[in-house]
Amino acid sequence: MNLVEQLEKNAREYPEKAAVIFRGCRMNYRELNDVVNRFAGSLLEMGLKKGDRVGLLLPRNPQLLVSFLATVKAGGIVVPINYELTHKDIRASLGTVSPLCLIVNTSFLDTARKSMPPDFQIPIIEIGDVVGERLLWNAMLAKEKGSDPCLDINDNDIVYLNYTSGSTGNPKGPVTTHSNIYWNTADAVDRLQLTPDDVHLCLFAPFAHPHEILARPLYLGGTMVLVDSIYPKSIAEAIADHKVTCMMGLAPMYENLLEVAERYSYDLSSLRVPESGGMYTHPDLIERFQKKVGVSIVPVWGSTETTGIALANRPGRCEQPGSVGKPCASYEVKLVDEDGVELPAGEVGEMVFKGPAVVKNYYENTISNQECFRDDWYYSGDLAKKDEENNFYFMGRKNGMMKVAGLKVYPEEIEQALMDHPDIKEVAVIPAKHKLRGEIPKAIIVTTNGQGLMDKDIRVFCRERLAHYKLPRIVELRKSLPKTGSGKTDKKALRSMYESIGG
Repeated sequence: MNLVEQLEKNAREYPEKAAVIFRGCRMNYRELNDVVNRFAGSLLEMGLKKGDRVGLLLPRNPQLLVSFLATVKAGGIVVPINYELTHKDIRASLGTVSPLCLIVNTSFLDTARKSMPPDFQIPIIEIGDVVGERLLWNAMLAKEKGSDPCLDINDNDIVYLNYTSGSTGNPKGPVTTHSNIYWNTADAVDRLQLTPDDVHLCLFAPFAHPHEILARPLYLGGTMVLVDSIYPKSIAEAIADHKVTCMMGLAPMYENLLEVAERYSYDLSSLRVPESGGMYTHPDLIERFQKKVGVSIVPVWGSTETTGIALANRPGRCEQPGSVGKPCASYEVKLVDEDGVELPAGEVGEMVFKGPAVVKNYYENTISNQECFRDDWYYSGDLAKKDEENNFYFMGRKNGMMKVAGLKVYPEEIEQALMDHPDIKEVAVIPAKHKLRGEIPKAIIVTTNGQGLMDKDIRVFCRERLAHYKLPRIVELRKSLPKTGSGKTDKKALRSMYESIGG
């Protein structure tokens, strides 16, 4: 069953049930389906044809959900755009996907206009703030009632291109279908023991895995709670006010939520399935969270290309400390060496995946397709080991990629930007631990003249070249960098050096 069928089913079977809660306002499934139909009809009147791309520059709010589902219901392909990127990066993405139109929140209108490729004549549908309890807006929703477009939407139709940076910062767009989303969602529901009564706190970035905001609630007929701030107190308030049962977060988010729970009297007792992905979740945090909140954090592992979690523990049963769990039902997972040979338990290798939830390719990216998709397997570039019981343990990223607040950041991209500085001779970027973001970029620099550079100067220099979350937050000057036998910078030695001194 695809996303469109799930929405229509919920509108028939649970018409008055809350589908979306945002800023104290509620939209039931009947209203949600009606608004989606109206918006889909307007897109079709604009000339949208099956397979046309529609770009979204929207925050995490109900209009994001409506725009996503309406585009899909009209047969279009959603392209979420990371509004935190530079204008140059956004322009490159727009040039690649050639969207029919852009749906843009008023706050991102200037970004959209400045990022437009030359000679592009793309209509912009501007959406302002939420208006009224029924969350209706502007002329796109002017019809009295939204009739179903009744298009033939197939399970193998493309839903969206979930763009993610490549190993050198070049964007890659996994081609994600209804079938990919269905199988991943079914697996998650099974592994995490989710039910139609669950209330989901949806914290995913609107430009990264946006289907994760809506896929599970639609599949189950559950309720989505949206917040436009991910400050710990905002999250705690949402859980307490709306009796949230399920959420996905990063380990630092749970650390901060735990601090709030210890200082204030928020009732978090409704929380049943707190997933933690994107980075290592320390067993000590799991234990402290369980003692305070009464439920254990559930470590999981997923990726854009696997359409979500592919490895997960069961709620209340993290069978081995440090493990991200076992493969979900529809996934085949193995560890391979540099030659693609499968490795036995106990050895570290690259995780490769196969199954109906794994995407088949990137959008118009021949080189990356050849590198990452071979013989029906997806080569993740992530390293892990497993034990004899098939529990997997994430070990790191093969190419040195770090995750800053869950967003992919590649050292090579930052290094290339820094090497454009006239006073920088050499640079190595490595991850440094950070309480809030999990990891942040640390730049170790050798200057051309031995003179000092201020941290502020480095960040100002990078600001026009990199997204803000990619800016080096720690800068250290050295006279030289360690080298390997071949003369390359020895990042492994650097990381070991700083880990041993707590840097």
